[in-house]
Amino acid sequence: MRAVQLRGPYDLRVIEAEEPRPGPRQVLIKVRRCGICGSDLHAYKGRHPDYIMPLIIGHEFSGDVVEVGDEVTKVEVGDRVCVEPLLTCGECRFCLRGEYNRCVDLKVIGCQTDGAMAEYIAVDERWVYRLPEGMSYEEGAMMEPLAVAVHAVRRAPRLGDNVLVLGAGTIGLLTLQVARAMGAVNIVVTDLVDWRLELARKLGATKAVNPARESLEEVVEEVTGGVGVDTSFEAVGHEEVLRQALSLTRKGGDVVVIGVYEEPTPRVRIMDIVNKELNVYGSLVYNWDFETAIGLVSSGRVDVKPLISDVVELEEVVEGFKRMLAREEGVVKIQVRVS
Repeated sequence: MRAVQLRGPYDLRVIEAEEPRPGPRQVLIKVRRCGICGSDLHAYKGRHPDYIMPLIIGHEFSGDVVEVGDEVTKVEVGDRVCVEPLLTCGECRFCLRGEYNRCVDLKVIGCQTDGAMAEYIAVDERWVYRLPEGMSYEEGAMMEPLAVAVHAVRRAPRLGDNVLVLGAGTIGLLTLQVARAMGAVNIVVTDLVDWRLELARKLGATKAVNPARESLEEVVEEVTGGVGVDTSFEAVGHEEVLRQALSLTRKGGDVVVIGVYEEPTPRVRIMDIVNKELNVYGSLVYNWDFETAIGLVSSGRVDVKPLISDVVELEEVVEGFKRMLAREEGVVKIQVRVS
């Protein structure tokens, strides 16, 4: 079968790989769409701390079940599905408590083990979800990043009325929509790219701010009456953006960090956390969030389609990576038509 392998920094190739066979509790999926993730871009540059190379990349995907193991009961051949791309031990303290995203041996397929930018992949049936009737393969492949956003919003115990989303990439724009769906009234979104800010406005942002040209502090002061936002989401992975989150969140508010940091030791004003009694939360992948993500799209409360900028062929994957890295105008998410 054809697959896309990341061998090292800027070394991405279409290869021939052995087709997997499903075990007793596994299903074999013919992959239809696979998204290029922001984490994949960090890894392509050799700047993601958690990717293990060489490996077949890809963890945002949808496809068709073409074969099932003898003990599979959840899905059937012919089902259209998406997949929660995790591997967990099932035995550690965290797995036994249902906190499987904190597993001591957690792996994400396409990051630490071979992934889904391949014609076929075999996965355990527990991680497979049927796509609702009418949901496209393209939308199905967006359930993984949407689940990331759902989990991030749920990490804040008190979302509040006033929310700040720093970064209008895929995760930021999805977090905007999930926060709106879960009750946020005023949502300020930031980015340094104007067309992304215009998209944020169309997707429900109350204010969309380019901090290079406009005072973010003044906008937040206006929106919140000088108090600061209740919850901020850092979806960039840059120390200056994290400093903004800590500075602009109100006393006793919540800061949720989603971004991947290529420089893992950012310098921040720690006394902002102390003096304001801020609650700072990390947010790692998802934990019982996929069904919510699917429900938000099928009910029309979240629209992922405006984020899907293009679908390219497998042989065009390197160009797709380059287009996303270049922040080509109009490009938020590129997906690959795998088969």
